[in-house]
Amino acid sequence: CKGSCAWKGKASLASGSNPVSSCNAQDQKISDYDAKSACDNGSTYMCSSQSPWAISDSLSYGYAAVHISGGTESSWRCACYELTFTSGAVSGKKMIVQATNTGGDLNSNQFDLAI
Repeated sequence: CKGSCAWKGKASLASGSNPVSSCNAQDQKISDYDAKSACDNGSTYMCSSQSPWAISDSLSYGYAAVHISGGTESSWRCACYELTFTSGAVSGKKMIVQATNTGGDLNSNQFDLAI
C-alpha cells in the first residue's frame, strides 16, 4: 500500500518540502502524489528505500506506522520518534523512526516498524 504520509495535504510540511515518496511495482519513484494506492486498485506502494538501517550497534533509523493515544492522524503523521527497546536481544538499543503510515489496525501507543 501507499503510506498515508505520501498523500498531498496529509501533513503540514516545511515550505518546499514534499510528501514521502511512493513507488510503482518496479520500485521506481512516482512523482504524482495523487496517484491511487495499490490497496485501492491503484499503482503506488511504499518504496523499498523505506527500510531500517543501522548507524551504530546501539542506534538505527527507520520508518513505522503509528497510533498515539490522545492524538490524531494529523498530529503524529510524518513526525519522528525515538524508540527504546526494552526486551530481547535489542534491549537498550534505540531507533529513530519517521511515522509514514497511520497504522489503522494498531492499538493505541503502538509502532509497527517497516522492515
